[in-house]
Amino acid sequence: MIFCISFIIFIYANNIFSIKTGDDNIYCREKNRLITSEDSDEYLLASAEINTMVNWVCCSNDNEEKQPKIWYYQDRLQTLPEKEVPLGMDNNVSYNRIYVTLDLSLIIKDIEKTDAGIYRCHGQEGQEEEYKFNYRIEPMLKDQRDTFIETGNITKWEEYRVINLLSVTTRFAISRMLDLVYLRQEGVILEVISEWGPWGPCEKCIHNKGVKTRRGYCRVKRQFDKTVILDHTSLLIKFFNKTPMLPCKSILLQEEFPLISSAVRYLPEFDLEEACKNCTKVRKKKKKGKKFKYRKQYVFLEGAHSAISCPESDLQSQIVWKKDSIVLKQGVSRSFRKTDTEARVMVDTFSTLYIIDITKDEEGNYTCYVDNVNMMQMKIIVVSQSKFFTLAFMRHMGYLGFILLLSSFCYCSGLIMACRRRDTFKVVLPEKKNDVEEESIPTICVGNEK
Repeated sequence: MIFCISFIIFIYANNIFSIKTGDDNIYCREKNRLITSEDSDEYLLASAEINTMVNWVCCSNDNEEKQPKIWYYQDRLQTLPEKEVPLGMDNNVSYNRIYVTLDLSLIIKDIEKTDAGIYRCHGQEGQEEEYKFNYRIEPMLKDQRDTFIETGNITKWEEYRVINLLSVTTRFAISRMLDLVYLRQEGVILEVISEWGPWGPCEKCIHNKGVKTRRGYCRVKRQFDKTVILDHTSLLIKFFNKTPMLPCKSILLQEEFPLISSAVRYLPEFDLEEACKNCTKVRKKKKKGKKFKYRKQYVFLEGAHSAISCPESDLQSQIVWKKDSIVLKQGVSRSFRKTDTEARVMVDTFSTLYIIDITKDEEGNYTCYVDNVNMMQMKIIVVSQSKFFTLAFMRHMGYLGFILLLSSFCYCSGLIMACRRRDTFKVVLPEKKNDVEEESIPTICVGNEK
């Protein structure tokens, strides 16, 4: 029984090689994988929520010189010929929404519904087209309520499959709802499966043994009923002929088949755990002495702008910026705000850190590393304008009060000292001038003179 389940997982995992690494949607189809002619191998299905970023890689495992390649775009149903992906033309790649890196990776920021389609990476004359570096992006719905992820071994996954996936598949097969009946009449059979991502590293090491995990992503897979003659002129058959699989949370699935979307969009996904050996526990070495060469602290007013360079760096240096252990990638803008998706923090091509319209969300610890050397640790504190001006007023009022108090004390002390020593003061009268003669006062006699 376990062997059969493992074989099913191997089949479903055969076409998927790299899905969602860390915080970014990074996808890579390995060149040396098993390439088949099945519809599911035509491209790697990539799913991303609106306003997130995806990164597609022209993967190569050999050391040969990389041949020049071009990214092409084609609509989902492949009704129009492929065309070159329109790239941003700004010299500063951080301002471009769509651009190609030096390692031929295609990056699309702020995914929109119009970005949905098939992206191919090959030479201008079809070089390496046989390796099928093809990706199909399907925008996903954002979770409107909490969805959980189940975890366990292969036996737990079988229970999960029976309860969550097989039950919905059975309902699709026997339901009398008009939409599902019409699909079955046209020869379309729907199945809910887990499409497996790659194995993660061996973690949780105890005595050289650990656990590795891989994510099973919920997918709606179509099959055609061989007992029904398909009408290839039907729009429904044309749609499913070019769409062998869709994410359970696909926006396209909700728009075209809302009944099916309501049945699968809230299904949980599964993290499969498996024991692994040769697990080496990484021990963090404690660094003695000063960890960073420079330590700084900045206080910014809300709404301010800042540009900060890492000390002792030049154009040849390899510089890495981090915010609270989150790596700020060069040429990629991001926002730490939940309600505002506009990018506020950016590291340009010269590794200068820019923070625009600073708020409390950008507050925290920023660190920069130059050629793997801990160079600078910086703490940014953000205060509101009202609080800033209130604190400044109170601080200056304290200074003014101290000066007034000191002046009053000195003045009163002078008055007291003057009153106590008033007897010792000399009275100084103005001196008379010697050259001024006294005026004689005339005498007036009244009566007879004798």
